Amino acid sequence: MRITSVVAGVVAGLTLALTGCGGAVVPEQAPEADTVVVDEQKAPGDVNQMAICPLKWLCYSNWVYYSTQAACTAVCGGSTCERDYACTGNCVCP
Repeated sequence: MRITSVVAGVVAGLTLALTGCGGAVVPEQAPEADTVVVDEQKAPGDVNQMAICPLKWLCYSNWVYYSTQAACTAVCGGSTCERDYACTGNCVCP
């Protein structure tokens, strides 16, 4: 008997949910005066895109990035050079 009541409740709930309780949904639309075309918002040169930071060689003795391992090793001497993303604030670090 309890299972029948639960099933009847679930069926009634689903029926009301699917029919939306009889209310009609009207999508909202912005007034025509507020609609702005994307091309008018920004000039072509105003786009600011940030690239992913490049992989470079980091010298741990002076915390400077180098383009090649040879350049890093030459400057660092005995200190460690490791490959790392050059996160300097001008790009996005992964």
